[in-house]
Amino acid sequence: MAVVAFGGERFERVEIDVRGYERPPTGEYYDDNWLTVQVTVAAGGFEGSFDAVFQAAEFVGFREQLSNLHAALSGSARFQTMEEQLALQLSGNGRGSIELRGEASDQSGIGNKLSFTLSLDQTHIAQALAQLERVTLEYPVRDV
Repeated sequence: MAVVAFGGERFERVEIDVRGYERPPTGEYYDDNWLTVQVTVAAGGFEGSFDAVFQAAEFVGFREQLSNLHAALSGSARFQTMEEQLALQLSGNGRGSIELRGEASDQSGIGNKLSFTLSLDQTHIAQALAQLERVTLEYPVRDV
């Protein structure tokens, strides 16, 4: 298992716990690259978790954007899943403060939605970037 998290140790946190590939490879790109995850959000008075599946390539694209945000401390990085169960928009102010705006949905297409905002700093980004590196190394995009 590999975890990507933003925020505090327990509160004001969003965490993606990657549990593994959903199925053995079959030679079909999309089927081969689904990862089972558990998403946990603790924001303000709300705390909960739900299971989901994300594409391995979504982590790769996010890692690239987050790396650019970390280097410049300005601009943005976006994580948007195909099934629309998690969307994260991180925006930097150029001085080390990062705002994370997120929306989580407990079921694809029909679920309940939670919108939340977390205030982060550049140290959170460095830690999450290292975690994303681990996820993309442990669960690379399977090519057909």
